[in-house]
Amino acid sequence: MRVTTLMAVVIAAILAFTVPAAQTGPAVEITFTSTQFSPVHETEWARDTLFRAFETETGIRVRFVSELAGPYMDRLQAEARVGRGSIDLTGTLHGDFPILVPAGVARDMASVQADLARRGDRTFFPDLVRISQVGGIQAYVPWMQATYLIVAHKRAMAYFPRGSNPMAMTYDDLLEWGDAIKAATGTRRIGFPAGPGGLFGRFLHGYIYPSFTGSQVKRFKSPEAVEMWRYLRRLGGVLHPSSFLYSFMHEPLLLGEVWVAWDHTARLLPALRDRPDDFVVLPSPAGPRGRSFLSVIVGLTIPKTAPNAEAAARLIEFLTRPRTQVLTVQGVAFFPTVREAAGAVPTGGMKLLAEAVTAQQGARDARVALLPVGLGVRTGEFVPLYVDTFREISVLGKPIEEVLAAQARKLEELYRAMNAVCPPPDPAITPCRPD
Repeated sequence: MRVTTLMAVVIAAILAFTVPAAQTGPAVEITFTSTQFSPVHETEWARDTLFRAFETETGIRVRFVSELAGPYMDRLQAEARVGRGSIDLTGTLHGDFPILVPAGVARDMASVQADLARRGDRTFFPDLVRISQVGGIQAYVPWMQATYLIVAHKRAMAYFPRGSNPMAMTYDDLLEWGDAIKAATGTRRIGFPAGPGGLFGRFLHGYIYPSFTGSQVKRFKSPEAVEMWRYLRRLGGVLHPSSFLYSFMHEPLLLGEVWVAWDHTARLLPALRDRPDDFVVLPSPAGPRGRSFLSVIVGLTIPKTAPNAEAAARLIEFLTRPRTQVLTVQGVAFFPTVREAAGAVPTGGMKLLAEAVTAQQGARDARVALLPVGLGVRTGEFVPLYVDTFREISVLGKPIEEVLAAQARKLEELYRAMNAVCPPPDPAITPCRPD
């Protein structure tokens, strides 16, 4: 009996050191929901490349679910209300957290953030950590960030205004550029994603409005805004007529329909990945009040009702490693949140994007804008309000001042009803209202 017992102990010891940890018990699967990686090619990349590496390393399976903003928020809040959940980890835009925190969805991530800091291999950008503190807690761990840029065919550069610097382009330069291309080719070659699912609304409220007025909301109907809308009418004369059909600008760029396009970095990447030698990447233009651009910040949080919080924390550790962050920027053009990854030099089209992002963020006239927060269930009304204003003024030709006055009343009602704060670069006034 003593020999049998001893053999059993030896066999158990051998198994303990030879069988991978992932096979010693029931396989763990975590559910990760997000409003990001929604295009099919991004979802496939996340499942086949990003999470596959984590699964191989840890034995923890990842069930990734990309959702539209409405159902995404509804599901998280419903699980918080009943106190029982199925979501282990979630990742979404900074602007969603002022809703998730008071709804009791997000737990305080301070201990997770501190554990990551103690590792010593990643330094989160301080501004991102500061912004991630919402409602008195560390609402999320900064995961990735993105912005919007201009990509141009090299053939278009022959028509760029003489004496101007493309890396310091102004809105006047953009209009003159489009006019020169039109005069030389007889076609309009500047394009925006103003079709269904396109992000043209982000250009209106986060780029051109602050660049002309210094504001997203408060100066909505100001004299500077009137001048901006007059400019947009002139710009319409050089826009490709299919801009109102475009959702993603990489396709018309690759087809050669459009020579100069503005869009989200992730939506420009396929063109740069396919033919990096054909294109240049430029910062967004500057207006009379600076070079405004949106910094889109995506954060990770573990819901209070998460059934596998420890496994979710392991996935956060994996996603914020510098080498994983470089993998992410190469895969979907979301840029790092840790300094060690930002120093890595990508290649090909990604190198072009990285250089333009750096030039935009480091410009002397840079003006950072953030997405609106605090609008709650009415968040989805903000961007359409700007797009509707564009349609009425630039497409239907209605009087600018009359349209701005009417739309400003809707904007004021929205902010007053939700008691929401002005989004930067506006001053932090609650509730925000157009002057």
